[in-house]
Amino acid sequence: MVLWIQRETERLKLYKKYLEEKKLYCPSGSLGPAEETDRAEQKDSFLELGSYVLGPVLNVFVIWVLKEAAKSGKKRLYFLARDGYFMYRAALVYKEKWKLDIDCRYISCSRYCLRLPVFHLNEKDAMEYICRDSIGLDMEHLLNRAGLEEGEKEAVLKELGKEKRAAVSYAQLKEIKKALRKSAVFMEAMRKHSREALPALKGYLTQEGFLDGVSDAVVDSGWVGSMQKTLQEVLRYMGRTEELEGYYFGLYELPKKVKRNTYHCFYFSPEGQLCEKVNFNNNVFEVLFSAPHGMTLGYEKKEGKYVPVYGEITPERKAYLESLETALAGYIRQAAKETGSLENTDCEDAKQSLKKILKLFMTRPTRAEAKRYGNLPFCDDVLEYGNRPLAVKMNRRELKENHVVSKALALSGIRKKEIKESAWYEGSAVRCAKRPGYHLIQYSMYKYLLYMRQMYIWRKENGRNEKNES
Repeated sequence: MVLWIQRETERLKLYKKYLEEKKLYCPSGSLGPAEETDRAEQKDSFLELGSYVLGPVLNVFVIWVLKEAAKSGKKRLYFLARDGYFMYRAALVYKEKWKLDIDCRYISCSRYCLRLPVFHLNEKDAMEYICRDSIGLDMEHLLNRAGLEEGEKEAVLKELGKEKRAAVSYAQLKEIKKALRKSAVFMEAMRKHSREALPALKGYLTQEGFLDGVSDAVVDSGWVGSMQKTLQEVLRYMGRTEELEGYYFGLYELPKKVKRNTYHCFYFSPEGQLCEKVNFNNNVFEVLFSAPHGMTLGYEKKEGKYVPVYGEITPERKAYLESLETALAGYIRQAAKETGSLENTDCEDAKQSLKKILKLFMTRPTRAEAKRYGNLPFCDDVLEYGNRPLAVKMNRRELKENHVVSKALALSGIRKKEIKESAWYEGSAVRCAKRPGYHLIQYSMYKYLLYMRQMYIWRKENGRNEKNES
């Protein structure tokens, strides 16, 4: 217990130490870890997070993107919603500072609004996407991915003999996919909604300049690179001949049959950076680096212009993202004043500090951090439901079920029992266990095995090219 109290009181000193090691901008003054839950304390906690963790990460990544884009002659960057929102805001600051000849645009899109319109063009890929696994998946959520309306969902569920709220496990997805492929009701409804959504998507992408013939690239958080592939397919269908490129914070893997040299990675790539992957949590990244508006559901035409249709966002989520936006904007403005020329900024050297900071925050959080940020809403489904905390509360048995042997048996299919999962297991362990260290070590071992396996499969399928894009 003494160890964790010490970590809570000493954490900011470590963050500042790691920033100062590489001469990264570090705010003056001292902020203590927030323990209370009132609005004023919450605002201070996001100022602290933005100043010592997220601000430095955002700052270095955006500088890297601009440096790579300028080097390759890019004239336009599309920052994809919603992970790209803060990246876009930061890029505008540096574009003005350095007078860069790069057009930065924020594109409202989502996996759902990009994929639904093309389902009828590639039904095999459509079914793979609709029947993908996610935390807390049930039949209604699965059918929502295809854009089905209430009456259509009821007809399909009746045909399949399923209930709306029937939980769908990873092991069941293969059979459900087969059943849906055989369902004329489901396939016709999916095709209908897909065809209806395509014209508005084409209009929006044309309006935003994807067919202008300008040397461009998208900017996003990354993980599997599917958004770029989907955009490329839509744009090719619309008549674009140029290959679309992308700059990403990190990529665990890539879709099949894409050109590897069009995907550029900053923090980790499919080929390597094992430790970076183990000491990172993409769910935490997505929850915190997000826009203060709902997900993009589609597009509609108003007064001759295509505008995005956003889903709802809870007042609580909007409030914390706005507080974080204020903190990040303040950090970026000050960091920009301290930063020299674009050419002389060493992003690779700065990355060494980010590794230490992200490891601490994401895989060894203090109890205060785990409690504060673990309560933020999270959803990894195609459509956002947001009814689970990022770090769910787990008892000792549930924590142990996520240990390396148990997880390996479950993933191999030997163990059939469902395991309760947390989007931020490390946060759950710290906030729920009296002695979280043992659970953290076990989960770290599982992540090593997971990413080693992932990298082995990648290298086997794509050759042993370990080129580091960063």
